[in-house]
Amino acid sequence: MTIHPSLASACQLELGKALNKLNTATIGSIHLDIEDTSFIRNITFGLKTVTQISVATHHPLSFHLMVGDPFPWIEWLKPLNPAWIFVHVETLENPAEILALIKGIGSKAGLAFNPATPLAPYSYLASLTDSLMIMTSEPDGMGQRFNPLLINKVAQATSLFKDIEIWADGGITLATANKLYAAGARNLVLGRALFDSEDYVANVNTFREVGDER
Repeated sequence: MTIHPSLASACQLELGKALNKLNTATIGSIHLDIEDTSFIRNITFGLKTVTQISVATHHPLSFHLMVGDPFPWIEWLKPLNPAWIFVHVETLENPAEILALIKGIGSKAGLAFNPATPLAPYSYLASLTDSLMIMTSEPDGMGQRFNPLLINKVAQATSLFKDIEIWADGGITLATANKLYAAGARNLVLGRALFDSEDYVANVNTFREVGDER
């Protein structure tokens, strides 16, 4: 399993310390949710903060654009060489356009789906998409509690979007990580499950071992 620590769940007064603790961890990326209240009712990181984060870590960066208009962010993030950029299908009238834009700056293009959004209408984009993110909880709703019914949606994603990275994000614990692995997810975004511990590296390694016994 590839782990992507989500800095939105770290102590915001000690982001530098969190990055230092993750310096020796084997992770896929440092994950950054961009929220500005235009899509969900929350505010996270601005451009100045994510720019400083990009300088402070050697890990790749993945961005989850939870904003009403993701288009301006693609150009703003370009100098940071993001490894992944995810955009929400709920915000897009013509998704192919922004997927091409993301690929054009050298990033992997990802589509993110809120729990209520069906996958099938977007299966025509499979050849244009590198990664798919299934939200396993309502974004910033009800404490971002994991919804076990969405494990089936992860399994559906592996069927509809073959040969594409499947990510899961939202309220994931070690117990649910095993179920998500069985459903086909190989990338997990971890927030509180990681940052509520003292030893980030050991915690990352525990989640990385999910699926090893299979």
